[in-house]
Amino acid sequence: MTRKKGGRALWVFSILLWVLPARGATFVDMVGRQVELQGPPRRIVPLAPSLTEILFALGAGDSVVGVTDYADYPPEAGGKPTVGGGVDPNLEVIVTLRPDLVLIAADANRWETLIQLEQLQIPVFGVKPVGVEGVLASILKVGEAVGRQPQAEGLIAHMRRRMAAVSRKVSVLARPRVLYVVWIDPLIVAGGETVVDDLIDLAGGANIVRTPGFPRYSLEELVLDPPDVILLALDRGGLHHEQALRHLPGWREVRPVREGTIRVLDAGLMSRPGPRIVDAVELLARLLHPEAFPGSGP
Repeated sequence: MTRKKGGRALWVFSILLWVLPARGATFVDMVGRQVELQGPPRRIVPLAPSLTEILFALGAGDSVVGVTDYADYPPEAGGKPTVGGGVDPNLEVIVTLRPDLVLIAADANRWETLIQLEQLQIPVFGVKPVGVEGVLASILKVGEAVGRQPQAEGLIAHMRRRMAAVSRKVSVLARPRVLYVVWIDPLIVAGGETVVDDLIDLAGGANIVRTPGFPRYSLEELVLDPPDVILLALDRGGLHHEQALRHLPGWREVRPVREGTIRVLDAGLMSRPGPRIVDAVELLARLLHPEAFPGSGP
């Protein structure tokens, strides 16, 4: 009799587990909002290429049901439906994808988008990466929200080891003065308190621009106080080859242009605050200190 009652109780308990909704969890995102999820999300729309890269790096690529236009890494992301640009995503498309979580980035998306998604009762989780440490924190936060915290912790530890290996090598070397060019006309550069600034520092360089963010820069000032190296990292449709600078008014007078110390970079690699920042650090270190990194890597 006891065995029958025990079997019936187990059967009832199993039915309840199947009928009752999964227990929710509340997370605090990186913009200070409380986000309640009913369980690990299964249908995710990241609204920035960096967030797409984070999800795939955490092994959650199968949960990604939509991406933004420029989400081209990893290659598997290119096969996902697009929801438009990060600044102006198509909300109707997002709704049709039935996401149980949308990820947004404070440096790539508008606050209005977050509000509109909330009005549609779609959970939204915001990240705000400030500097390299902010990128690592955003990876951990995303990992917690999507049920991949162990994977996030492992990825962060791996990234720290690789960046520390670079820093050890460059710590005893002279630091070349660096200018990181985002756009030519108008001249826009990377300043302080940015991920790029941290990457230059980790790679053994010294960013000559200390104004926070991405300010405009004077070509005259560049001629009078030239850096040792110009890093040229421009998006698609921009100027992609350093030789073309010689033909632009004023640029031929810039010392790195005359001396050929311009280094062309993949803007996608350098500008996305995601897992590939460690690749960016290693690449920058090789460009700034080739003598210290013979062969294919640090």
